[in-house]
Amino acid sequence: MLIAYNNLQQLFHPYQYTRKALQKYRRTMKFFCPQCLEPVQLKIGSYNIPHFAHLTQNQCSQLFAEGESKLHLQGKIQLFEWLKKLGHKVALEPFLKELSQRPDLLVTIANNNFALEFQCSSIAHNKWHQRTIGYEKNNIQAIWLFQTPQNKDAINGIRKIRIPPLQQHAFMTTTTGLPYLMTYNSKTADFIYWTNLLHVHGHTFIGKVQKISMDKQRFPFYLPNSITQEEFRQYWQLYKRACQHYVYRRLLHSKKGVQDSFLRSCYEMNLSITTMPSYIGIPVKEGAAITLFASEWQTLLLHFSKRLDLEPYELGKNHIQDFLWQYQLEDTGQAVKAIQQYGQLLKDIEQNPGLLDICEQVYAHLFAIATIY
Repeated sequence: MLIAYNNLQQLFHPYQYTRKALQKYRRTMKFFCPQCLEPVQLKIGSYNIPHFAHLTQNQCSQLFAEGESKLHLQGKIQLFEWLKKLGHKVALEPFLKELSQRPDLLVTIANNNFALEFQCSSIAHNKWHQRTIGYEKNNIQAIWLFQTPQNKDAINGIRKIRIPPLQQHAFMTTTTGLPYLMTYNSKTADFIYWTNLLHVHGHTFIGKVQKISMDKQRFPFYLPNSITQEEFRQYWQLYKRACQHYVYRRLLHSKKGVQDSFLRSCYEMNLSITTMPSYIGIPVKEGAAITLFASEWQTLLLHFSKRLDLEPYELGKNHIQDFLWQYQLEDTGQAVKAIQQYGQLLKDIEQNPGLLDICEQVYAHLFAIATIY
């Protein structure tokens, strides 16, 4: 923890002092946990950021993890000082007794409260969900900032990126419902926006990665805008390339032969697996709800519809649920919507041949592609 009460009942922030001064205070002062009021030890060290730790293990130290990384401690201090510089009312590591929770930062603007959590280590989904719900029930907006991965995904530009499941749950949205993810790099004091998120398969997305330095950021944070149609064409090329790569791999490595439902559907519909039609493998808004690659589930859907002598856009909800059940896909409202969205796209393409190319129609359909203004 970064703060403690001293024996004068004052909140003490060790990062504000030199190590020499802290060595003196450690000899002359006593410190207490602001939550349980038990004695804590001031830890200085030459590498770690000065912080406090409980002298003995108790319920408080078990409830709120200690042994935080340097990146985590450093990031909290940077964000705290940044918010103060912007003129906001902000508390560092406040204990919210009614919730038994201690956010990294609590920001108050007018009558709005924001719990800012800077997450540098893995956290179980149920714990993340429990803490988020706890804030929301008490009219506190939870904002989860993850430490920026130290890899190529942090490089600016349009590219394929991998987003772990928990971070997918932590997507933020604009007022128009556009999802995006923002991370923070405490090494460089930069915010990294992962916007324009287009689901490809599993945990893989195509997105636009952009960096904004702390001195140019505001709070509440900047929100994404729509990207241009020309930028979306870069997405489209990356996406179709990923679809082709998947189909080739499936053809070469499938061990099921004729029992492979995807390959069998291609054969029975006389589709060339190496030159799939442009209307197969189209991204849709709710596509992430279906675990299969878009090229696969859309091929299966076309085959399913053909056996019923229906077009995909003519399928009723019961038909769609039968399709999901037949291929052991989770029957969720989002999955049903994804299939309905795909059917509507096919209908638009069929009714307006030559009016717009498929890329333009997909861009118009998604509209949830974003960039920072």
